[in-house]
Amino acid sequence: MPLNARTLLIFLAVLVIAAVALLATGSRRGGRTVVVYTSVDAEVALPVFERFTKVSGIQVVTRTDSEASKTTGLAERLLQMKGQPDGDVFWNSELSFTQMLAREGALQPYVSLNGIEIPEQYKDASGLWTGFGCRARVLIFNTNKVKRDDVPRTLEGLADPKWKGRFCIARSLYGTTRSHLVGLVLALGEEKAFKLFRSWRDNGLVLAESNSDVRNRVADGTFDLGLTDSDDAISAKERNKPVDFTVPDQTAELTGVFLIPNTVSILKNCPHLAEAKAFVDFLLLPEIEAWLGTMGARQIPVRDVGVKGAELSNLNPVKVDAEKLGAQIVPLGDRIDRILRGEEK
Repeated sequence: MPLNARTLLIFLAVLVIAAVALLATGSRRGGRTVVVYTSVDAEVALPVFERFTKVSGIQVVTRTDSEASKTTGLAERLLQMKGQPDGDVFWNSELSFTQMLAREGALQPYVSLNGIEIPEQYKDASGLWTGFGCRARVLIFNTNKVKRDDVPRTLEGLADPKWKGRFCIARSLYGTTRSHLVGLVLALGEEKAFKLFRSWRDNGLVLAESNSDVRNRVADGTFDLGLTDSDDAISAKERNKPVDFTVPDQTAELTGVFLIPNTVSILKNCPHLAEAKAFVDFLLLPEIEAWLGTMGARQIPVRDVGVKGAELSNLNPVKVDAEKLGAQIVPLGDRIDRILRGEEK
């Protein structure tokens, strides 16, 4: 081979090696990533991720699960990887499984300055998680079949014979329904709460696959009423479905609305700690909570962020012991499911 040809090949090889090294350096400098496990609906989470990447330059890699089991499935997956996660942050659409992961040692503390004004009841005392924008548990109804004044004012009203076989809720194996019903047991005591659940079952309760399934079955007229989350009801209204909703008291004894906060936490020994902290800081900005309050989900801020009509002061939230909720979410949730399905009388 002529010398000039060999020299040219060596020169080209050096250029390739240099280009690869440059790309690697650029990736390290400008291609930072954070891996976020989230049970939040994509139409809510993705705009937040895009906005975060735009202002920070950090790319978000998302880990999710199925619609029906996403919170439970993600929590179980993270528990299996405890201490050696393949992700950095858990943005959960509820509290109970976040608290369960905290109890099991799967989270690490981080107190963001952007969450200082969040009320203490929405934060873990040791910084393992922080809560923000809430959704309410509501009764959605088909406006072609039910008048607003006829909708039960409490969840006890679902046992009225006139609703027999006409209402549905999501199975209590997952997510916010499980949190809600376990929270009712903790607030009312097992005897009263289980009596309530049995009264629903004996009145022809139908178990749907998810909160969105509840919304869809009520919207298409299969059922007159359903117990679901406020974001599901709002999304149906915004699509001009024949539905509306009310915010019921829990029982005559336990008045007030049941709220489900978002929670954000950092996984213990996560691979991208600096990026995880940056994401948590961003998510807890007051303007992001305000934005979530005006997006389609219409989340209810836990602090005054200027979202008119959505302040907690307009509501009477039922108080929930987060630590007890995390401790009982699995055993009580399983038992509630057996009661509702008729496997336990």
